[in-house]
Amino acid sequence: MRNDNNDLQDNLKALVGNLSLQMAVPLGSMSGLPFLAVKVLKEYEDLIEEGKVRCEMKPSVLNIDFGEETIALCFVQIRLNADDNLIYTVSYDLNIEKHYNDCIELLNMKKYGLLIASDTIHDFMAFDNTFEADFDPRAVAIYAKEQASDYSPELFAEASYAISSQANTRRELWDFLDEITPFDKRWYVRMTMNKE
Repeated sequence: MRNDNNDLQDNLKALVGNLSLQMAVPLGSMSGLPFLAVKVLKEYEDLIEEGKVRCEMKPSVLNIDFGEETIALCFVQIRLNADDNLIYTVSYDLNIEKHYNDCIELLNMKKYGLLIASDTIHDFMAFDNTFEADFDPRAVAIYAKEQASDYSPELFAEASYAISSQANTRRELWDFLDEITPFDKRWYVRMTMNKE
């Protein structure tokens, strides 16, 4: 449904104005659902107006041994309408309590919501997640956090950037994370990264 961005609260209006076209931003819980915000180009506004959005969600949980430290991070990627131009990624530092709690709530893998916005219009949409597996993604994130050392936020940013920069396009990052953290490995990997 079409809603004018001028109707958004000031903080959300500012957020939408500064959103990149590739990153998702956690909004915390709204109406009992974990929400993310994503931005689309004007050419995709019909998705908002018609409300015909399908959404895939794929987490990747990593422990990265970086020098003497072990980092715990979770990338969550979403793809709208199976369109590789509409892949968004958010990275959670599992050592930061707010990130950790937001991530755990999202990894419940049941229901979640998106604020989908262009520069002028937006809509809030809820999605059911049809997840079937013999593992709990939350337990994987908890394990990764338990393995982590007490690293700095700057080191997390460096490691997160190093992983995401392995790809030149959204689809390449989707494929790369799928390769290193496949479903049959519970979306988890432990890896060593050189500081160089």
